Amino acid sequence: MDRDGPVKNTTSQPCFILVPLYIYPTATSWDPLFSAAHLHPHLEFLVIINPSNGPGASIDADANYTAALKRLTLEPNVKILGYVYCSFGERCSAEVEHDIQVYLGLICQELLIQDIRLDGIFFDESPCGPEHVDYMAHFSEFARSVLPVDSAGLPCPAIIVYNPGIFVSAAYYEFADYIVVFENKAAEWNSSYVRQNVETLSPELRERSIGIAHSAGDIASQMQSGKDIALFSGFAGHFVTTNSGYEKWCLNWKGYVGQADGWNREGEDLV
Repeated sequence: MDRDGPVKNTTSQPCFILVPLYIYPTATSWDPLFSAAHLHPHLEFLVIINPSNGPGASIDADANYTAALKRLTLEPNVKILGYVYCSFGERCSAEVEHDIQVYLGLICQELLIQDIRLDGIFFDESPCGPEHVDYMAHFSEFARSVLPVDSAGLPCPAIIVYNPGIFVSAAYYEFADYIVVFENKAAEWNSSYVRQNVETLSPELRERSIGIAHSAGDIASQMQSGKDIALFSGFAGHFVTTNSGYEKWCLNWKGYVGQADGWNREGEDLV
């Protein structure tokens, strides 16, 4: 981030990569993720699965998805989040709860053989106004009540991520583990809006914030945006791509992941 006296990430907690895995799992289409997880065992990946703008009607009946998720569950540095959209507060509660329960049905089917894990929910298009805090709080409570255990049946509170895509009031952080406060073109990361909001966000809330930057003009821009988010913002997680969407792998995915691992080590040196 271009600013005088940038805020350094002085937390000892390394950043994770939040991966919007909006790619259908063929025999090889998720291989870039598996390779990255193997090559960088100390880098954590929070992976969002999105079968059909949510879980769809029959994710448990899709053999490709169940096979890929069983394989993903074996990766120790990967957390799996189910995608659920909220239409910025316009979607009815019953529909949101239904999507969460569909994901629950997937892991419950496999729970006895301990093959599939779901670590939490990614609430996309989450609202940002004060009138919707209770709306989102309800979904957080619901998700944590129905996803209380991991694939081994052990207590494991669900990870809750909100994605309003903009900075929100501190009230929302009471009910989410992480909030995506920036989702925009990479060039917008240097805007006065972002700069001012990062500087006014408390260190504690920065450590629970995430930045997503797409449409980076080139690899150099991608690397600079990623480093700014990882090192200078103090954010918990990031995802930066040269693509305009998330339906295919960025050509520089491997290089970006390698740099992200290095940024974490660089951040440790700053503490």
